Amino acid sequence: MHPRDAETWHAIDQGTRAIDWEAWFGSSEGADYLTSAGHALTQRAIAGLTEFFHSRWLPRAVSPSSAAGRDYDAFVGLGRFSPVLQIMNGGARGAWVEAVRWWAAYAYLEQARVAGLATVKRDARQDVTQSRFLHTQTQARLALLGAAHGEQVELEPSKSSGGPGDVRIGPVFIEVVTFAEDQKFKDYERFQNDCRMHLFTLDRGREIYWEGDFPELLAASDFASWKERTTEAAQQCADSGEPVNVLSNAGRRLSVHPGIAPQGTKLSGDVVESDQGIRLLSKVRGKCLKTRGAGTAWIWVEDHSGLFHFGTPFAEMSLADKTDALADLLEPLLAEHVHVAGIVVSNGGRRALPLPPNDDAPRRIAQGFRRGLPLDRVRETIVIPRRIMLPEQTALIARMCDVEADSLDWALGELGVPGGVGALLVGSTVSPPVSRLWTP
Repeated sequence: MHPRDAETWHAIDQGTRAIDWEAWFGSSEGADYLTSAGHALTQRAIAGLTEFFHSRWLPRAVSPSSAAGRDYDAFVGLGRFSPVLQIMNGGARGAWVEAVRWWAAYAYLEQARVAGLATVKRDARQDVTQSRFLHTQTQARLALLGAAHGEQVELEPSKSSGGPGDVRIGPVFIEVVTFAEDQKFKDYERFQNDCRMHLFTLDRGREIYWEGDFPELLAASDFASWKERTTEAAQQCADSGEPVNVLSNAGRRLSVHPGIAPQGTKLSGDVVESDQGIRLLSKVRGKCLKTRGAGTAWIWVEDHSGLFHFGTPFAEMSLADKTDALADLLEPLLAEHVHVAGIVVSNGGRRALPLPPNDDAPRRIAQGFRRGLPLDRVRETIVIPRRIMLPEQTALIARMCDVEADSLDWALGELGVPGGVGALLVGSTVSPPVSRLWTP
């Protein structure tokens, strides 16, 4: 971490400086992976995200004040998406691209004066929760994909019975469901975030890095003891130039090493288990009931490490097996609710570099897509349509899933940024923009 960024994040951790999008992206000196065009775009993204969410949003989301009781229900773990905080594990470039992806969707929709954006912006500012953030991101992403295919798009479209929906893309009316971790996952993710923030403050003024395992979920007194021991270990490593191990109560090992973290260095934690299939079925059934007044509607489930959480049995399945499993689970809901045209389940949380090749899983009643998104995101999407109904709508959704990887470059071009992502990163191997998307 660059000294300027270390100083900034130390102040944030100590509560003497509020986080903002400038701190989130990091100093230009620390972002040596960006070209001059990339640095210029960072400034546009900082200004755009600040305006979209408002300057008060990020401090409330990432580091709630002690006066508010550090309400971690606001947004557990958002800070880990910061490019600065991904430097240690070599993920800064990918995190920067992901943040630019967020900005580009909002910026394009603003530029195109898409109906309903003002309402989406208002709701995002007022509801500082993980579920609202994911909901807003999904609305914007789907609207951008629709626009990239030349479709008329609308946010918060009216239902036939009154009240708003989420997205309309041409003839396709979509209701979004966010599916995040249950409380056990959230508690441990919150705890890991606290551990991560503490370790980053120990890097300040020292050339050290951490690898190994976060401790198991600790009580407050045990966590305080762990923080003391890691603080002592950091200083001992810096003084001696030798690695130092810190063991948790359950024997989980965390090591601090001198020098700069090698590519691929990781911190990992426990795998928390839960019956995600039952939770998903309950959530989707509830949305089926709520969409009766929408006319014909698709339900889009944006999964945030619910089913796809690393290490769960479902996450380890092949794409074909995932497609079959979700079709078996959700097809009865389509039979029960005739107004639902189809159900889509999508997850874009996995990172891989290099990106895996595209994969398709056409099955008996469903279609699975795996696509690598610049720079290191892997999105898996499973489309389960109602049988022999609205084939043109199913085909549109399939096209959107198929070429999603091209949508960021398309949006950047529409925003006056030539050359796509590849022109923004030093030594980039990202392919130049393609022309499979709509042009006016």
